[in-house]
Amino acid sequence: MAYVALYRKFRPETFEEVKGQDAIVTTLKNQMTNDRVGHAYLFCGTRGTGKTSMAKLLAKAVNCDHPVDGSPCGECESCRKIASGAALNVVEIDAASNNGVDNIRQINEGVQYAPADGKKMVYIIDEVHMLSMGAFNALLKTLEEPPSYVIFILATTELHKVPVTIKSRCQRYDFRRISYTVIADRMQEILDAEGTKASRDALEFIARAADGSMRDALSLLDQCVSYYLGQELTLDMALEAIGAVDTELFLKLETGIVKDDAEGVMNLVSEVVWRGTELTRFTEDFCMFLRNVLFLKLSPELGRTLDMTEDTIAKLAALGQTIPEDTLVRQIRVLQDMLPELRLSTVKRVALEMGMLRLLRPEMDKDMTGILARLDRLENRADKAEESAAELMQKTEELEKRPAAVVSVPVSGSVDSGNVAENREEPGLLSEAEASRVLHEHFDDAKAEEILELAKAWNREVMPKLDHAMGRLIRTVPIKPTLNQEGKAIGITLFLRKEDINPFNYFHVPENQEFLRQEICRITGKNVNITVANADGSDSGGAVNDLPALSKMNFDIEVK
Repeated sequence: MAYVALYRKFRPETFEEVKGQDAIVTTLKNQMTNDRVGHAYLFCGTRGTGKTSMAKLLAKAVNCDHPVDGSPCGECESCRKIASGAALNVVEIDAASNNGVDNIRQINEGVQYAPADGKKMVYIIDEVHMLSMGAFNALLKTLEEPPSYVIFILATTELHKVPVTIKSRCQRYDFRRISYTVIADRMQEILDAEGTKASRDALEFIARAADGSMRDALSLLDQCVSYYLGQELTLDMALEAIGAVDTELFLKLETGIVKDDAEGVMNLVSEVVWRGTELTRFTEDFCMFLRNVLFLKLSPELGRTLDMTEDTIAKLAALGQTIPEDTLVRQIRVLQDMLPELRLSTVKRVALEMGMLRLLRPEMDKDMTGILARLDRLENRADKAEESAAELMQKTEELEKRPAAVVSVPVSGSVDSGNVAENREEPGLLSEAEASRVLHEHFDDAKAEEILELAKAWNREVMPKLDHAMGRLIRTVPIKPTLNQEGKAIGITLFLRKEDINPFNYFHVPENQEFLRQEICRITGKNVNITVANADGSDSGGAVNDLPALSKMNFDIEVK
């Protein structure tokens, strides 16, 4: 026996098996049990929501010899004939290929004769909106007053194309999109009957990809099961078989756009292309993703209307908190504007990449939204700059609040790289009183006190008077005034650690050293010699990208 597709094999046999259309099922069952069946019905709604299945069930029910609670029994001769397509009293017409006046005239002539078998003559006209205006006009009179044994069931996916004169003669039933949970549950029932296994997240993904259509979901399920025949279907398998994009990728894509990560965004686009995903569908899905993010940002309560898991809703809500509403609206508009170009483009990848570039660079748009986006970008940059400046100023204030450095003289005459005097006495260093004694031994009292005061007031008086940028660089590192070995000059030593690369490199430039020398001479009125060396006294060899464990910079102020 030839294989039958799942959506045909498991077509509902009773009203109870119809999923997601409870209101319509209840109404039709009540009409059947109370003998209130109408003469004309108009079933409208999106594809795969059960319009044709419901029409066939209604045709069975009105002709069934032994209905059960309004549903056909499925066992009588009439039910079996209708199910096999052999019944002469149930006529299905495809209006897409039978849309002329002559076709409707044949119907008008046929209704004059009572059914040879069965109770009712049922005409099911699918895609009725495809009928020509002449055909609609030819149907009007018969549709309004058919014989008592005739029932018309019209089905359409585009209700707006059906004339008002036709609508007013029918009982109208709107078939809603089916929720993804209902579709996933139905697929699980079918797989159990087929003896096939699948993970719940795979079924929910297929259900979401079907966009509310049960028929589309079963077709996709058929495709996935056939691709991995004999294996348990997982989410990764479903993604591979369908060639679709998961929500996680959309999360990464939007996060990259928000962070202005052009490289990451383009890599994700390349991944989508190499997966073989249909780019128009990808753009439509991304647009719907952003729409869901916007809805959740406007009101968390709207999450109840979205066919998504609680975990996904939480992720989208968190993402929405980082994006302004007007930015989301602009992104959705850009994607919508891009879709017609993408459908007509011969190089779809380039069209998609240009659209992503517009999302990354809002300043490319010259309208008011683009101008506002540019202002937002500038404000964000200014805010970040202010934060960095505030942090730097805070660190500067903390350094300036530190006590002034104590004059210390190494006993050996060499600088110990591990000692940075900050109002404390350390091994191998003389106290301030001892340093003062040494100074008085080498200089007269006035000169010794002058040098001592200069060393003590270095941070408080000399540093603030330096050029602003240069002074800030020097204030970021520890300072220790010392007396050189001969006792003829006072040395100001800046200890540079590995993290102090910027000032270290800055003061290796001869021009910068000369500028600093002139500044210190101007402030102190003394001649200054500047040397830059590693902690061990060796030549530093110029600017570096990685400092030794500790380096130093000596300012030798000559005392005359």
